Amino acid sequence: MFAKAAATVAGLAMVLGATLPAGATTVADIQAAIAQLQAQLTALQGGSTTTVTFTRDLTVGSSGADVTALQQILVSKGYLTIPAGTAYGYFGSLTKAAVARWQASASISPAAGYFGPISRAALSASATGTTTGGTTTGGTTTGGTTTGTTSGTITTPGAEGTIAVTSAPVSNSTVYENDRMDGIIAFNVKATGSDVAVQRVNVVLGSNTTEYNKIFQTLYVVDDAGRTLGSIDMNSTNVVKQSDNTYMATISGFSSVVSRGSQRTYTVKADIRSTIDSSVVSAGSYVVTIPVNGVRAIDGAGIDLYGPAVNGALTNSITTAKSLASSATITVSTDSNNPNAQEVVASTGAANNQFDKLPVLVFDIKADKDDIKLTDVNNVTITQTGSTGATASTTYLYAGNGTSGQILGTASASGSTSSFNNLSYVIPKGTTATFTIAADIRSANGTATTFLASLVGTNVLGTNSVGDTITGTGSATGNNAVVRSIGPVFSLAGTPTITKNAGLSIAGATSSAVATFNINIKAVGGDVIFGTQSASSTFNFAVYVGGVKQVQNVASTTSWSVPSSGVVTSGLATGQAFKLQQNNTVTLPVSFYFEGRTPAGVLVTSGTYAVGLESINWSLTDGVVKTSNFMAGRTEWRTTEIVLP
Repeated sequence: MFAKAAATVAGLAMVLGATLPAGATTVADIQAAIAQLQAQLTALQGGSTTTVTFTRDLTVGSSGADVTALQQILVSKGYLTIPAGTAYGYFGSLTKAAVARWQASASISPAAGYFGPISRAALSASATGTTTGGTTTGGTTTGGTTTGTTSGTITTPGAEGTIAVTSAPVSNSTVYENDRMDGIIAFNVKATGSDVAVQRVNVVLGSNTTEYNKIFQTLYVVDDAGRTLGSIDMNSTNVVKQSDNTYMATISGFSSVVSRGSQRTYTVKADIRSTIDSSVVSAGSYVVTIPVNGVRAIDGAGIDLYGPAVNGALTNSITTAKSLASSATITVSTDSNNPNAQEVVASTGAANNQFDKLPVLVFDIKADKDDIKLTDVNNVTITQTGSTGATASTTYLYAGNGTSGQILGTASASGSTSSFNNLSYVIPKGTTATFTIAADIRSANGTATTFLASLVGTNVLGTNSVGDTITGTGSATGNNAVVRSIGPVFSLAGTPTITKNAGLSIAGATSSAVATFNINIKAVGGDVIFGTQSASSTFNFAVYVGGVKQVQNVASTTSWSVPSSGVVTSGLATGQAFKLQQNNTVTLPVSFYFEGRTPAGVLVTSGTYAVGLESINWSLTDGVVKTSNFMAGRTEWRTTEIVLP
């Protein structure tokens, strides 16, 4: 008898395209298989099983008859499509996504796709309806339409009312393939004289089959509390051709109460098919309509009410597009932490002429509309001017700002370009990732060599989530890095300041100003000598008016004092102020005082004034004067603005 039962179940499984569990040799195995087949048979007949009790949490990797029952319910509600040839009973990624969609419609938060106690209780409550002649209540289906959601109760029995149906905005005008629950048209229902229960919505989908065959997969009616009231699958059974040659879908069987004297908003939402033909996309926009009398409600007296009124049909234009993945973009830009213009002394290595991993460019890549896997950063250009001694040999690409992050690739600088290929760095959709280019400097000498790095966006490549190649746009450019093998390294201690002395009259000027710079100086690779201001114009400044460097001179004086410690002042030549010995550092306050007049006594033009440090003169022990001017024109080496005169 056991063998006969097993054979019978196996035969039924073959008819339904299912399979018996491997090694089904016990009564429990046969009973589990029967439960699975009953669930499938019930779904095929248009009903829903209500005999399954969910007693455990279900998530990715779960399997069994309760998983099958859950899948059948999700299929019947329109949240899950099981691909042809795929067996029921295993909780995979498709089931997780379907559970998440159902949780969102049932206002379960978070809608994470995990079927736990809250979800079990909610599904059990919605599945207690009674099946009658193929039509069910309590959240199951009729002819492909999910029905049974009730919101509110009419509190005005016997009262007659009216409704006004008007247009409401939707949040999006473009739908992308494989989107879920996109709003495509919305309407307000205002009740007067009685509470009313909205129970049906007609949606017209154009004058050909494109909208329901090639764009929309499922339509929903959602109330202003986020509840899904009903849904309908888009197929030739549920979409009817009208006498005017338009195609109409009807979502009915629900009940949503609008209180007397109030207004509620309803949105027709749609799941978009997984692929949309390019011809459909290129055709432009499509019109969705709620026709005259397309919304039906019932008042307290049981009278049917209809809207919109004659000549009041509601329409919305929807543009279709391929998936966001296919329109994903990569944008390249210079990061705010890009190294400032700098002077670097390459004094390491056996020959004291090297510098390892000098950051020359920090840039950003933004991924829009889809996750992007960065695959190639090609032709990073590092131009070299000045001395032909120093060279950029090996270059590096790091994730993040600086050289402490993950190293993504190394490359030999071929000529002036470097390329980094076969990368696999994911930038999530809507986020910006920061990267750093660094270079090993070799063969520096006492003469300055200037390096400048840049990157063109079209040389940055990545792939979207479906494997299409995405080419970047934009660009990023570094700042000058001046390299020597010996000399001073300059930086600012704090921010330069400027103050104004109003009302001071000096030789006809009505005001004066003083700018102060605290300059850090470090001697690298050897001793560095600084001359007096009068002997060599050691510190040279420029005045900016309205942000523009002025050629007009002002009556000015530059002053600074030789540091009282940390420097050598004896044994120097005439005109030399102090010597900073190798590896020593000193901070030197330098002030630039100027009057609101020219040296000839002419008052300066009224405007906003700032002062910038443009260059510094220095020498080595050979006494030959050299100039560092990398800071010329740089705003970080400039004060804020004051108003003169």
